[in-house]
Amino acid sequence: MRSRRASQSSRFLQLDPAVFVMAAEELGFTLDDAQRRAVDALASADRNLYLWGPAGRGKSWLMATYFEALPTDRKRRIHFHEFFHDLHLAIRRNRNDLTAALGDLLGTLDVVCFDEFHVHDPADGKFIARLLPALLDRKIRVILTSNYPPQSLLPNPLFHDDFVPTIELIERTLTIVAVDGPVDYRTTSSHEAGFAAGLWVSPGSPKQVEQLGLNPPNPHEHMTLAPAGHPVYVRRAADGWLWIEFADLCGRTTAPADYLALARDFQKWVISNVPDLATAGREPAQRFANVIDVLYDRDVSPVFLATTPLDLLATGAHLPVDIERLRSRLGQLERLGPNTAELETGRALL
Repeated sequence: MRSRRASQSSRFLQLDPAVFVMAAEELGFTLDDAQRRAVDALASADRNLYLWGPAGRGKSWLMATYFEALPTDRKRRIHFHEFFHDLHLAIRRNRNDLTAALGDLLGTLDVVCFDEFHVHDPADGKFIARLLPALLDRKIRVILTSNYPPQSLLPNPLFHDDFVPTIELIERTLTIVAVDGPVDYRTTSSHEAGFAAGLWVSPGSPKQVEQLGLNPPNPHEHMTLAPAGHPVYVRRAADGWLWIEFADLCGRTTAPADYLALARDFQKWVISNVPDLATAGREPAQRFANVIDVLYDRDVSPVFLATTPLDLLATGAHLPVDIERLRSRLGQLERLGPNTAELETGRALL
């Protein structure tokens, strides 16, 4: 298994822990004890890693800092949604040969970092049970971040027992580190750039839209895109901006592959007529959660024109899985309500 990876490869994946300390200082915070444990495990490069903990505790930041500081080009960081999509395509190209497909995607990489590893769907669980042994047999360091400890993967009691051998494989071959410090760092956002510069606007009235300097699309701007093969109806797609209705983005049969392709082409989004998720329906609500994951991961600046205040978006029944991660990520956004004073100068046009 991968724990016997040659020391020659691991030497190039080691880092001075001071890299993380200085990166944190530049952002104005000090590493907490849980983050320091993760830093020690990341910097040593001795084993594969599984970093888990509540939303906003710095797992993705730790991984990104490690990834950026590695003195090699033989590395890849990818959202698990995106890897799943790419791997299924590669398997079809290689006539259902998983090992060959992994070879196509990972080649001679020394390290691969997966963000947001989770298992909720039984079919995904069966596939991951095939994938992990093949992945861990490669001469490559594997780092995963997750909101769940291994024992909480595929929690559905009808299917969990079938996934236990895979959980045991994870616990046997990866170092498990809980990144569970006391601070949700997303609540300290300065709203300066990327996703954190986004806005949650309710009730999304014409007056608020005008205040933001947004021009609603004209009918002649409406079009149908096919970002990943599925038709997706949008109200505007021009000059780096995407304007799309919630019903068209999440109410129809769309998938993370569509959101990833759109996020690649458009760095600023307006999603209008966002309802409260308790009444949106289970599948649209889950698609919306997947959209947020992609926008956050790709650091897209969003404007949500919503029928409900953010505090009331995700309450009640029929909510998406990983609801705490959704709340944490949306909690970074600046909020504009019907009685909110105008935004600070320079924020209107994002």
